[in-house]
Amino acid sequence: MRARRAASAAVIGALTLAVRAAWAQAPEDPPAPPPQDFLPILLFWVGAVVVMALVGRVVFREQLNERRTIRRLVNELGPFFPEFDTDALHTWIHRCAPHVFLGWRQRDLSSLADFATPHFFATQAAAFEAARSAGHARDARLEKVLKIHPLGLHMIGDGPPPADVELVLRLELKAVDCVRSPTGAVITGSATTRQVQQIWTLRHDGRRWRLHHIEAAEGDVTDLASRPQAPPVAFWKRPPDEPPPQETL
Repeated sequence: MRARRAASAAVIGALTLAVRAAWAQAPEDPPAPPPQDFLPILLFWVGAVVVMALVGRVVFREQLNERRTIRRLVNELGPFFPEFDTDALHTWIHRCAPHVFLGWRQRDLSSLADFATPHFFATQAAAFEAARSAGHARDARLEKVLKIHPLGLHMIGDGPPPADVELVLRLELKAVDCVRSPTGAVITGSATTRQVQQIWTLRHDGRRWRLHHIEAAEGDVTDLASRPQAPPVAFWKRPPDEPPPQETL
């Protein structure tokens, strides 16, 4: 019995010595890392945000102008001049657009007498004459006005507004719009129904809107901010009523 106890004590002592030796040979804990400097990270992200903001103002310039124009139409101008409200503008476009496409197809814009300016009639008449001389025909059929984007309100004269106010719109249309040769071959555009984008320019005569110009939308309109902006509504004034015609004796 004594021999067993002595052997156990010897084993325990050997294990204790081994643990102490291993503990003594264990490497010391590595020193704590120095505190991280967040200033370079902060400068990097601030610079990235500034660059993205500047790029966004250039890339999304048209969208920013659209949001600004819609706010003016809805909150500032619409309550005092109903034809500037977005709902009234949409109604006007939906009434005018079918007449435009019908006039292009038939080369007859007489139905637009109450919708367009003399400049629009003159430019379209010149285009009709050029197409007639070349033997071309325009196949224009409107199926639906999809979206209307008001891009900018500008002054094109002395006013006072609403007279001489110009409104630029981007229209997204579902339509057929192409030019055909004398043999019927498609020269430009597409003979199938597709989404078409056009830039419409409206001008106000003091009483109502008039269609002034239409062109195909080849890209973003980038010069909106450089055009003379329409003044605040406090400076707007309707033209005086026209005097009634005098009776002749």
